[in-house]
Amino acid sequence: MAKMLSIEIGCSTTRIVEMDYQAKKPKVYKCVEVATPEGAVRDGFLDPAKRDSLKEAVKGALRANKIRTKRVLFTIFSGKIISREIMLPSVKEHQINAIIESNVTEYFPIELSDYKITHMHITTFRDGENVGKHKVLVIAAEKLLLESYEKFAEDVGLNIVDIDYAGNSVFQATKQNAGAEAIMAIKVEEENALVTIIKQGILVMQRTVNYNIGRQPDEPIEPEDALRVLVGTVTRVIDFYISNNEENRVEQIYLMGAGSKESRVLDMLAEQTQLPCRVLENVRGVTFGKKADDAIVSLYASAIGAGIKSVGFDAEKEKERHETNYVSASILMILLFIVAAAALLSLALVPYNTALLEQKDLQNKQQQLEPARIVHDQYIGMRDLNNQIQYGHKLTEHFNDGILDFLAELEEKMPAEVEMTDFSSNDTEGIMTMRVEDKETAAGIIKNLRAFESVDNVIVESIIEEELNADMQGAIENRKTTISFTVTCIYRVEPPVAPVTAQEAAANAQAE
Repeated sequence: MAKMLSIEIGCSTTRIVEMDYQAKKPKVYKCVEVATPEGAVRDGFLDPAKRDSLKEAVKGALRANKIRTKRVLFTIFSGKIISREIMLPSVKEHQINAIIESNVTEYFPIELSDYKITHMHITTFRDGENVGKHKVLVIAAEKLLLESYEKFAEDVGLNIVDIDYAGNSVFQATKQNAGAEAIMAIKVEEENALVTIIKQGILVMQRTVNYNIGRQPDEPIEPEDALRVLVGTVTRVIDFYISNNEENRVEQIYLMGAGSKESRVLDMLAEQTQLPCRVLENVRGVTFGKKADDAIVSLYASAIGAGIKSVGFDAEKEKERHETNYVSASILMILLFIVAAAALLSLALVPYNTALLEQKDLQNKQQQLEPARIVHDQYIGMRDLNNQIQYGHKLTEHFNDGILDFLAELEEKMPAEVEMTDFSSNDTEGIMTMRVEDKETAAGIIKNLRAFESVDNVIVESIIEEELNADMQGAIENRKTTISFTVTCIYRVEPPVAPVTAQEAAANAQAE
């Protein structure tokens, strides 16, 4: 996340925080406090007549502290910013803004053309009778109030990121301090105070305390009177909260703002409320750099909270600036593209002309070789036709056509003493039954058969030793037995292979 300045301009002091904007774990780099010129701000409004002196004060503080960050976010504490808590039906969160805009006249009895409207999403109910509904704080600020800060940022040379409402700033800075028991955060400033009750990270109540009630605009506020008004309002808010939340209580009061430097404010609050009161000493989830370690957190907490997450009064300013930069960058890119294209075109002309000459030369050669191509194509066609005829002829051949060769091989290679008693043949095999003198002779014949060129395999079906009768024993040198065996010879057959045409061969080569 890029750095930005979060600035809160108070009646007597202006607080400047340099920090990360809307980061998951934001870091505070510098905290600076500078005196606000007298009369430069009244109830949040910047006086045009005092803007130059305020500008010099802020620019001087930035120079003195070597702060060069140009993005700025303002948080405003003003009685002119009005808010109202409403309940919206169960809709998707991105539809909330549209519902608020269509019903805003019901929320505020004001001339809406003079105000800018935004909202802060408080919670979505997960159970109970309001399940799915949204609790939202709708906030309205006068356009003149916001414009005074926009003009001031322009005078100082800063770019608006957003303008936040102090009620949200305080909530963002203290919400992680609230657990199961509620806490109260009180921001005390010279003209107003803000009382906020938070429970489990959810905004429960928020009230603005105006010390000027019953006084003339230029009549000074007595500190004791302001303190009595503040304490009285705080006790009423606590009583109201307890009456509507009987099972709950306020566990802790945190004090922040200019009033946190006054011990009597803390003492009177503790005395009147009978609750633990302390000055806010840290903003949870935020880390502080070395140059901000000694900062009084209670004074800068509101500005830090705005940097954590702002409500979006002026969020469109940075978006518009980015879109303007994008358009300018787009125009520049188009111009660069045109220049680059022209340069590439000029560089491409020379090889282009060379390629044209080469193309013309190849076309002339093609015309010269055209007769040879025709003869070649005719040759390829006749060759393919011949291969197809040969293949067709082989398909008509039958193995039994060459059985005489097989029998001739038998006559040539078989010994004379072998007696063949039976022979049969089909397309794939020949079956023979033979009689020999002994097993050794039978084994030699089988081995010999397996060496035949016309035989792929020889299977011995049976070998039987037979006894001879008396007459045959005398005729065959007085032997009493003979060996009879049957073998099956599997012919070696090579099936014809379909020829590949020239066109198919070319297609296969291209695929590889």
